[in-house]
Amino acid sequence: MKVKKYTASTMREALEKMKSDLGTGAVILGSRKISRGGLLDFLGREMFEVTATNEENILPQKSKPSAPMIRPSGSRLSVTVGDNGPVADPRPEEFSRVVRGTLEGIEPPLAEPVERNAATSTTVIRQLKQELRELKGGMTEMAEQMRYQRMPALPPILKEIYKKLVDNELEEKLALELIQKLYGRFSENQYSNRDIVEDYLIGEISSMIKVVGPTPIREKEPLVIAFVGPSGVGKTTCLAKLATNKKFYGNNRLAMITADNYRVAATQQLGTFSEIADIPLEIVHSPRDLTKALARHKDKEAIMLDTAGGSQFNERLRGELASVLEAAAPDEIHLVLSVTTKAKDLLQAIKGFRMGPNVRLLLTKFDESLTFGSIVSVAREAGLPLSYLTFGQEVPEDLEAADAEKIARLVVKNVF
Repeated sequence: MKVKKYTASTMREALEKMKSDLGTGAVILGSRKISRGGLLDFLGREMFEVTATNEENILPQKSKPSAPMIRPSGSRLSVTVGDNGPVADPRPEEFSRVVRGTLEGIEPPLAEPVERNAATSTTVIRQLKQELRELKGGMTEMAEQMRYQRMPALPPILKEIYKKLVDNELEEKLALELIQKLYGRFSENQYSNRDIVEDYLIGEISSMIKVVGPTPIREKEPLVIAFVGPSGVGKTTCLAKLATNKKFYGNNRLAMITADNYRVAATQQLGTFSEIADIPLEIVHSPRDLTKALARHKDKEAIMLDTAGGSQFNERLRGELASVLEAAAPDEIHLVLSVTTKAKDLLQAIKGFRMGPNVRLLLTKFDESLTFGSIVSVAREAGLPLSYLTFGQEVPEDLEAADAEKIARLVVKNVF
């Protein structure tokens, strides 16, 4: 076997020398760091030595297929991946791949020992995943503990109430403000009484929520009531509920107009309601069509206008909606939003669909949510009043006027 040694100041230079002499088919037999030039090598300069041979000297010759490859007893072939030392005992068929990757500047993965099979690797991976899950769980628990240690001087019962408010997605800053006011106002005997605490919190939260009632019917011209908002929040269903509920407009002379030219199902849904409730329905395709339709129904007491839903980031949709609202000049614009939506997304939707005066929030899907605290923060930050709430899909039953106390009770007690 033809074996050669190559010495250089860096491992890469040694490998380049080997490549120049033996080519890319070279096989590394070993590598080590050595000292050269000093007295007894103690003060010498650190060097790298690579021992290599040609690949044909390792693999069996084609002319002798029956001859087995002989490895000296106890010998270990090694491949240097980088400057970090040898990796022991790679499979012979991997030599060429490892060497070529090293010479081309690609750092190959560490070769696994022969005895490490797929089952062992799977076990290791499973153990790592389990450890990561445990680490994640521990950090989550630690974060929760730190989250509620901001009030170390308060009694445990007030910390418990604070935690409940935050868990119900009331803004932490607002929850802390409420608890501090509670602590300063009541004695220990009073704030230890859950009924007193809950009544106080319901009153405080109720005062933070603005509500607005329906605009009175006029004698000479109809009210125009528009419904806007993202898709999937229930605009069309809310329109039908409001138009057919006798507590609101169910006893008035009404007309329905839809400017939603994107969703065929919405038009079909309104058509069904129109037939059942005997309320005329018109479909418009432009602001000019809308102006004509409004003129045809000037004898009505109220006109309900449905609009196309979509993303608040869709500039084309928002431009079309703005044109429709300009032509309609509605007396009420109900921005319909689902309480199951995240607070940040609710605020973004309000920012995108808040067009013109007389905008109020119509909140849907109370029956599909478990937390209600974000409503308070969103309503306060947006500065918009609430008009109606929906608690299901039944028409016209599952619609009621917004009630600040009811929302506050949901936040404090988490029950309807």
